[in-house]
Amino acid sequence: MSANYNYDIELARSQEFPNLKDIVYVDHAGATLYSKSQMGAVHKDFMSNLYGNPHSHNASSKLATDTVDQIRARVLQMFNTNHKEYSLIFTSGCTASLQIVANCFHFGNGKVGDQQGVFCYLDDNHTSVQGMREVVADRGSETFCLDEHELIQAISEAKTNFSVIESSVDPESASKEATTPTGPQSLVAFPAQSNFSGRKYPLEWVARCQATGLAMPSHKCSISEKWFVLLDTAAFVSTSPLDLSKVKPDFATVSFYKMFGFPTGIGALLVHKRAWSSLKKCYFGGGTVAASTAKGRFHAFWKSLHDRFEDGTVPFLNIISLKHGMDTVKKLAGGMQGVCDHVFAVAQYFYQNLSRLQHGNGQPLVEIYGGINFETSSEQGGVVTFNILRPDGAYIGYSEVDKFANLHDVHLRTGCFCNIGACQRFLNLSNELIKENFDAGHVCGDNMDLIAGRPTGAVRISFGYMSTIADARVCLRFIADSFLEKTVKVPTFSNPEWYCPKKAIETKEVNAKNEMNVVSEPVSDLQSKLEPAKAPSFSEVPKVLSRTTNVEATNLSNGDGPKVRKLTDIHLYPLKSCGAFKVSEWEMGSKGLLYDREWVLVTDAGVTVGQKKIPHICMLTPHIDLETRKFTLFFPGAQCFVLPLDQDEDSDSSTSFCTNKVCGDRVNTFDCGDAVSDWLSEVLQFSGVRLLRQQSNDTRKSKLGEKHAAGDQTSGPQKLSMANESQILLLNRASVRSLQAKISELDYTEEADDTRVSTVPEDISEDNLLLRFRGNLVVDGGDAFEEETWESIQMGDHIVKCQGLCTRCSMICMDQETARKSREPLKTLSVWRGKKVPFGIHSRMLPASNGTRQILRVGDSVTILSHSS
Repeated sequence: MSANYNYDIELARSQEFPNLKDIVYVDHAGATLYSKSQMGAVHKDFMSNLYGNPHSHNASSKLATDTVDQIRARVLQMFNTNHKEYSLIFTSGCTASLQIVANCFHFGNGKVGDQQGVFCYLDDNHTSVQGMREVVADRGSETFCLDEHELIQAISEAKTNFSVIESSVDPESASKEATTPTGPQSLVAFPAQSNFSGRKYPLEWVARCQATGLAMPSHKCSISEKWFVLLDTAAFVSTSPLDLSKVKPDFATVSFYKMFGFPTGIGALLVHKRAWSSLKKCYFGGGTVAASTAKGRFHAFWKSLHDRFEDGTVPFLNIISLKHGMDTVKKLAGGMQGVCDHVFAVAQYFYQNLSRLQHGNGQPLVEIYGGINFETSSEQGGVVTFNILRPDGAYIGYSEVDKFANLHDVHLRTGCFCNIGACQRFLNLSNELIKENFDAGHVCGDNMDLIAGRPTGAVRISFGYMSTIADARVCLRFIADSFLEKTVKVPTFSNPEWYCPKKAIETKEVNAKNEMNVVSEPVSDLQSKLEPAKAPSFSEVPKVLSRTTNVEATNLSNGDGPKVRKLTDIHLYPLKSCGAFKVSEWEMGSKGLLYDREWVLVTDAGVTVGQKKIPHICMLTPHIDLETRKFTLFFPGAQCFVLPLDQDEDSDSSTSFCTNKVCGDRVNTFDCGDAVSDWLSEVLQFSGVRLLRQQSNDTRKSKLGEKHAAGDQTSGPQKLSMANESQILLLNRASVRSLQAKISELDYTEEADDTRVSTVPEDISEDNLLLRFRGNLVVDGGDAFEEETWESIQMGDHIVKCQGLCTRCSMICMDQETARKSREPLKTLSVWRGKKVPFGIHSRMLPASNGTRQILRVGDSVTILSHSS
């Protein structure tokens, strides 16, 4: 095995994949990564050559046409075939390739009463294959979904109906029309590799299905029936060589970004010469016809199959970019066989160590899917899919796993991976249960990971040609650190016996710790040099509103007497993800605390930026002066930046209006200008940062408000700023102290070389812990976690409606004073509080009945009016 591991990639990775610094990327089955030299070659190519639209006839267009033809031939060569065997149709991806077959495959002659062919597909297929059944069914053909056992049985019980006919017709010069079949034509579809589990299915099924078809109990085979095979190779070819001289499916589908990372939006449908006549095309677009008339229904397709099916202008620049992807894989990985061997070695190491992890009572930590054993790369790809179990055998939801993965900067995939058939098979989800889960609100891609204790999806870790043993070890370490019960000593994940890192430095001296390990310091050099930002003191708060003295939590205890609950803190976060602006009193607006989460940072592409992307945003401290009407931003070591608080989006003709997305909602915003953008880019050391402000007339509504409006006559759905879910996030200091005590009880393992985030509990103070939860209002004087039972409370003279628990993510592990990450408090909350990691409650304030201003003050009494049922 040692000879199959690509040690050279460890040397090249820091140079070729600088975007992997501090990150472990293990979602290669979703999309692999592009290299620096690959993108450099693409840029050089495009800057050195002029490529024009291939439908024109000038020199630049001819260059594009000729280059595309060369790439087409090279892709065929990569799959060990040529244009005499296969026609390669460029598409926008594997899904588009499947759509062509679904729309154009001829299941029969179309005559009333004549037998039609059938469509059979393996349950372990991508959603895009399953979607073909709807088109096929509408055209009158039967569809059958088979599990692996049923498919094997259907193959073995079938009798030879015909010999596979080898057409002598060159698909590049095929006749202008597809031939009407004389008998039924059936189609069977299965993947070369499961995108769910990485299981590789026997490719000998292809020839067996073509020769004998399938014996279906409810389908009577005709002596003239022909069977065709569609092989979905998208997951397979991403890390394995495909030899179409040995395995000859009638149709093969490919998505190139899974192989090379770039370009996206380009795939291919490969059609064997014997199957060209099975496709009947009706629609024609630009470039697909040799002649047509506008009046009268005359058109003539081009003879070449790919010309006939490539509607419109092909994405010629993307196609040309494929050359550099193929070059890169050959240069860095030694070709697809080298990729296959290397990826299998990494995945096998991960699988073997993961499968051995156990809780103290002997209960396995994980449940691995696919019936795999990782003995050979011919049967298994570089994918491991699993769910994590508690010591009592209960499942831990994939959303909870995702939170810990994000904390450790591990990028993996959770859910069903667009393969509901495999999900149903391995998770025992019946059709009825799927429908019940949907009725309960569960949809694809959401966070409802457990329903009635059963998982609705899984965790998938998949490796690529730039993955290393260190990546696998970090994944193992984060899983063990986060989910093994505390009484179990977390094992040290040693390198495999065959691993010899000296082979990686024979030609070049490297620092093993910095170059070979993906482990790094938890914060950037910039963060380690910064002093914590000092929040404005009470004396700095404008005197427009009267102030009260701060209320110390320790003064609220009343012995055995009645509880005395008070409002102890008011925090604003005018800039989403920034540090807290602490005040002693503040006015409520129509969207919550006045100016709370009204500004947001985005990239130059308009994508919202928060602490997960730039941790030291938390050190960006805002200050609002209500007297001077100024909004000031402070950052350690930099001059402050002042903005007008009353910036009118309509007064400046140069104002740029934007539509931004916050938690899936579209929010209307306007840009605050280049000057503040330049300042932010400099202090955050992140180029292209823009500051946006929510438009005053934006109509974003709280979904929690809609959910809790039933039976509440006081108001309907509430307006919302750019806060995640609710107008107000309420915390209880008693709950914070309880959590603080619980953290100190936990035992921790010693840190290892592959530990991504500190496992040693720091001395987290009450206030430090409080700030991590980024609440707006903080109360004290009651019992820990009593707030979770509140339905409504009175705060001063104001009524606050409680709207449910706040589910927490890995952001609570960010020290808001230093921008450093630790495992706490997420680790303790997960073990202690369980599913969804709740802490704090969502709430909203009911408007005053007389329309007067509503002002909250530190020291306001808090009275419980009602508890939730």
